[in-house]
Amino acid sequence: MPRSSAYEVVLDASLFTPDRLQPTAVGRLAFQAGTRWLRDHVCGHRTLVSEHRVGFVLWAWQLEYDQPLRFHDADEARVEVRARVRGPRASQLEMEMTVSGPAGVAVRTRAASVPLRLTGDQALSGAPTTLPDSFVAGFHEDEVERSPYLSPVRGLLGAFEREGERIASHTTAFRVHRHHCEVADQWYWVESLGFAGGAREECVLRHGGSAPELRRALAEGIRRVDATWLRAGQLWDLLRVRTTAYRHGGGLAFVHELGLAEDDSGGPYAIVVERV
Repeated sequence: MPRSSAYEVVLDASLFTPDRLQPTAVGRLAFQAGTRWLRDHVCGHRTLVSEHRVGFVLWAWQLEYDQPLRFHDADEARVEVRARVRGPRASQLEMEMTVSGPAGVAVRTRAASVPLRLTGDQALSGAPTTLPDSFVAGFHEDEVERSPYLSPVRGLLGAFEREGERIASHTTAFRVHRHHCEVADQWYWVESLGFAGGAREECVLRHGGSAPELRRALAEGIRRVDATWLRAGQLWDLLRVRTTAYRHGGGLAFVHELGLAEDDSGGPYAIVVERV
């Protein structure tokens, strides 16, 4: 049976919107949960980076809200996380987390990361690689999946364009400051979820008068997030977030493309899809 790590987290008001856990708060809980699972069962994150020269870059992430969990519902929540190696050549590390409150599972997340062989510099530079055999050996047989995880983001974009209707677009700029970064002065991936959420709110504030249905994104909140990261933002980068809102399948979807404000040639750094 796949191993899990389960523990309680104390809840405080900073983790919540009025009616649910904030996406960025869930992202932080998920990153901490994955780090804990590695420490409990295979190898601590610090040891992996500093001694084995292996790092991970998040490639794809999903968040889905299930049962309600609000600030006034509980003093603590139960976090449970499982992990597995994926891909025919052990090219991905997948983490699945749930956060549960009194009504049951409140949120579910899935994260797929790809490994890097680190060069040893302060910036934690590295090149794509497969997971070392010594690392994979720490996983049980039922924690290894030969098929790779495939991100749904590109398929969602195609479906919105074919079957949906564009109802608004907006561009927002953000600067990556040090409090948005992790130890190597690259953006902490969770903060890019915050940039996307801020861009959605700016879009609704700007276009909610001419397209009132957009206000649902503020009144009802987001029910699902699908994101993929293609490159990392760096300290003091000026980011441009291009947001497009679609009417699709009876609901609303927001597509956020995050990239450098001064350079369109390199393509997006990340794509975040939020669905209401």
